Amino acid sequence: MTPDFTQSASGLEPPTVLDHVLMPVADLGDGARRLYDRFGLQGIPGGRHPKVGTANFIVPLGRQYLELIAIVDAGEAAGSRLGARVARAVREGKTFVAWALRTTNLDAVRAKLIDAGWDLPPMVEGSRTRPDGQVLRWRTQDTEKDPDPVAIPFVIEWNIPEGLHPGQAAATHRNGVAAIKRVVVGARDPETVSRRLALLLGTTHIYEVRRSENEGVEELVIEHARGETVIR
Repeated sequence: MTPDFTQSASGLEPPTVLDHVLMPVADLGDGARRLYDRFGLQGIPGGRHPKVGTANFIVPLGRQYLELIAIVDAGEAAGSRLGARVARAVREGKTFVAWALRTTNLDAVRAKLIDAGWDLPPMVEGSRTRPDGQVLRWRTQDTEKDPDPVAIPFVIEWNIPEGLHPGQAAATHRNGVAAIKRVVVGARDPETVSRRLALLLGTTHIYEVRRSENEGVEELVIEHARGETVIR
């Protein structure tokens, strides 16, 4: 049986772990205010994604985070898979647009998925500049070529100094320290999605797959000192 990884005995991360969940908004400042008013989660300015047409606010949750993401250049966004998905999700009033896993070896993850028969698009380099001028860089691997929303997360490999992961930024949440307990994913074919997620994440309670006509994240359970908060 594949082990249930949260942290290995050596302290090293497993091949992939939950990194962040993307929440599309029409306006970043307004989206952050509404998130705090309703759920007590503080968002802080993130930065602009060059050539993608988007910008973000970050809701830090330790080594996880929520990403409020908005279109800031419609022309750029139309030429980007992520930008197009965000624009569509905003138009349709969706709460979530995608989710991401983190790895320290994206090349190995890509090779593993290709060996398993996955038809993958190329990896993509990304970056953004924080308000303090610090540049964050990463590589991502989409797990689907489909431009429409999908249930399977993409995978990110951060190229940043220790301590600069977005989830580690300072924030004051109303209910204290918070973390993502579970990502609930909807899928028209939950059996296939479950098998694919097991290949990426092994056996873990961090996600749940349920049958739905909508593909993608449908619900988040956030745990904190006062209990749990559900975002739908």
